[in-house]
Amino acid sequence: MQPGHRKAPVLTSAPPLGSACSAAAAAALRRQLQPGAAKTLRPRRAGGKAALALAARLPGQLAAELAAGRGWALFSCGFEDGSEDLIALKLDGGPHDAHCRDILQAIWPVLREDSLRELAGETQAAVTSALLWTISEKTDSAVLVLDAEGTLLHCNESGRDMLDGGDLLSGRGGRLSCARPSDTAGFYAAVAECARSRRGSSRGPRELILFLEDRKSGMRLPVSLTRYRCAGAGQPLVVAILPRQPGRRRIEMLAQKMGLSPAEARVAALIQLGLTNREAAHIAGLKEQTFNTYAKRVLAKLQAGGRAEMAQRLTWQASLGRAS
Repeated sequence: MQPGHRKAPVLTSAPPLGSACSAAAAAALRRQLQPGAAKTLRPRRAGGKAALALAARLPGQLAAELAAGRGWALFSCGFEDGSEDLIALKLDGGPHDAHCRDILQAIWPVLREDSLRELAGETQAAVTSALLWTISEKTDSAVLVLDAEGTLLHCNESGRDMLDGGDLLSGRGGRLSCARPSDTAGFYAAVAECARSRRGSSRGPRELILFLEDRKSGMRLPVSLTRYRCAGAGQPLVVAILPRQPGRRRIEMLAQKMGLSPAEARVAALIQLGLTNREAAHIAGLKEQTFNTYAKRVLAKLQAGGRAEMAQRLTWQASLGRAS
């Protein structure tokens, strides 16, 4: 079927188009759910313009049969708001084929709504899949997706590593806990507050920052909580992002992508760790004077004003996404 609306794009329930629906198309689908009462149901000519347009949405043999009218019945249904659906029925050669118009007239309003809701659900699933793929593959920060009650729904690889370590947050069966019980209570309260918030509302911010104590270092580290809601979703999600220090190998990879040689990239990664020249030179297996020469070359190539600026730049860029 191909629902039509005066103020919406023409869509089809064929999977190739449904899986690629945009947010605007999903909104159009929701508008089409309330077209008013069905007014007319009339047969359409096989091989006509409408049949050919709908056939173009179908794979090979089905398209040819629909365009020629072989084994198909084509109808249009007009609604109170002026919209018109184009409906193609694949006939099976049974005794009910002759009555398909009467059957369709009785069931189409309900079947239409079910079809549109299913298509809108497929669109929402595609949006969610894109979000989860980005979370899983494109960030080195620990990212956790929670429901409004704070239950863990999904996390990326960095998030799983962080939970397995258990120094800041740990999780079992979807339930999260912090190093200190008071932090755990504060964490769940913050998630609930974030989930209740509304954009532009005085009921609370869409993003909250709280600090949790790291069990190993004793430092209090920031956690960002952001309310996320897809169009058409029943309940909002809360995305928790925890900064994660990039590993040395990743820093070296990024430094090489920024134009440094492998030896220079290794020196840059050691500088980024905040080591003294003597300590870094010892780890690199270089004389301190040689290490200093490499360090000056690294700063010049990266056009950094000093070691702190270079370290900050490498850390920030390495945390944005996984280099390949």
